[in-house]
Amino acid sequence: MTLHRRKYRSVTAEALHPGTTVRYSYRTGSSLATVVERTDCLVTFVGEDCDGTFTDGQIDRLFADGRLEVVLDDEVHTPDDERSE
Repeated sequence: MTLHRRKYRSVTAEALHPGTTVRYSYRTGSSLATVVERTDCLVTFVGEDCDGTFTDGQIDRLFADGRLEVVLDDEVHTPDDERSE
């Protein structure tokens, strides 16, 4: 019997682009948010119960710690007053 080893790749900040839905876990709970801005080194996401701007390094640590997850969702989770027309 042959066992096959699989290589898993980790999600990094490079996966986040405007419109991406994420679940951000923080001290008092977790919330869905939508990435609204992406620059060379910063990612900003906004949700009903959370928002933040993080460096790529911070985003990578959040992924590694299981505090940030990409969610396959086509809804926008930013509050109505935060949405750009």
